[in-house]
Amino acid sequence: MASSSDPPAKRAAFLSTVAVGDAPRLDTMFGYALVARAMRYEMKILLALDSALVAKRQVFERLDRITQCLAAGVQLEVCQASAQTFNIRPEDLIPGVKITGIATFFAYAEDAVINFSWS
Repeated sequence: MASSSDPPAKRAAFLSTVAVGDAPRLDTMFGYALVARAMRYEMKILLALDSALVAKRQVFERLDRITQCLAAGVQLEVCQASAQTFNIRPEDLIPGVKITGIATFFAYAEDAVINFSWS
């Protein structure tokens, strides 16, 4: 548990629009997120547009890095508008992934020391 004398956690925020079929790009993004966690960054990835489909259970089996990221404490979120576009419901998602609005991500990202976009 952090004490009041500990410095605030450094934050990193990734926004992804990478399509499901681009496994090398997705794997690289998740690998970078794991490195950020290993360096003790608080880490959040917002999956938007085509990337929202990555978090569906049917796709999950092809990307082992997602489970590694979740186990390492990476926060994975699906853009609410993208979830609506692709008719993705919370129960369709990999356990540990949630649906959130873009404003919530922006509020997180504005305090991040690293903001990265994957498209």
